[in-house]
Amino acid sequence: MPRSLLTNEDILRKLRFSEEYHHRRCREYFFDHGLLTLPFSLPIPEVRLEQIQDSCNKSTAIYSITPHLEGHTEAYCRDSVNRSNIIFSLYEQWFRDHQSDIDFGNFAAKLIRVEIPSVDTKPTVGDIIKIHEAWCEHVKINLPLCSRKTDSTGTEIDDSSFEFHGCIGINRKQNKYYKLRPLFRALIMIVDHHASSDAEQIVHLFGTGLSSGLSAPITFESISPKLESEKSLGYPNNGLVTTTLSAAMDFVTALELREEKAFPKNQRDPSIIDERGADPGHYTRAARSMGYTGPEIRRTSSTWVKLAEGEDVLPPLTPGVILMKHRLGMTDKAMFARYQSEQRKKYRLGCLG
Repeated sequence: MPRSLLTNEDILRKLRFSEEYHHRRCREYFFDHGLLTLPFSLPIPEVRLEQIQDSCNKSTAIYSITPHLEGHTEAYCRDSVNRSNIIFSLYEQWFRDHQSDIDFGNFAAKLIRVEIPSVDTKPTVGDIIKIHEAWCEHVKINLPLCSRKTDSTGTEIDDSSFEFHGCIGINRKQNKYYKLRPLFRALIMIVDHHASSDAEQIVHLFGTGLSSGLSAPITFESISPKLESEKSLGYPNNGLVTTTLSAAMDFVTALELREEKAFPKNQRDPSIIDERGADPGHYTRAARSMGYTGPEIRRTSSTWVKLAEGEDVLPPLTPGVILMKHRLGMTDKAMFARYQSEQRKKYRLGCLG
């Protein structure tokens, strides 16, 4: 039976949903197999350039402090499950609608693991701030390396628009749109590994003192709930707030909105499309191949979908999300049917990931 013809709106939705799927898979990667791991002792070692770009366009850093974890051990598996829980909760909370900015790696947070020499090592807030400050400086110095190479006259000598440095790679052609945000420098979290596995993740939130570029100082009065911090965690209580991950992200989101309103000129031009190394016009050509007859697609993907009144907004479903929802008892037949339908669409588009 022939397939029904797709409208221009249907085609734009399919393209946007494919972008959302890719975005979530990338976020899952950087919280799992592509996790950035830094040593407790400075200086910062050389890392893949994809970690440099991935630190950009984030609102905060979340630090997980563990000793070295050997693969396939109980501690390793427990840590892996914890990271899966964090990215699942973060994404479900962060993804508000199909107008969410998912271009150029934009997301709420980057997870960074710090390996301590042993379980007896008790880092202080000051130790983590030093590591974070060093990492931000490392990103600042190395971010230009993600651009296309030029000779002394400014002529490009490297014509590759995209280059793999790990599984995700770097967007050489559009590196200038990757920015280390002032809020990322100024505010960080530490994961509380003492939290119960069946309770909401607890985090410790604090300012770093790197407040240059912010519109106003960061204060924590509005955070609720504020929880008691365990002394055994090894962190001093001065300037530190202990709360749930969801409350911390509400706070970070509010700060990000404050900064966007204070500095509207710092926001990216909505006509800039994240091409991820593809040639200009890639999305228009992909749409045309499905029968799209509208104007050239020139604006960011957050403008492609217009929701009908009362239409539900669902975050993208990936295999990891399906497994997590199943583990949490959140699966149903309708969700599996939608997942299978999306997989069939992605197969036809050639973008099944």
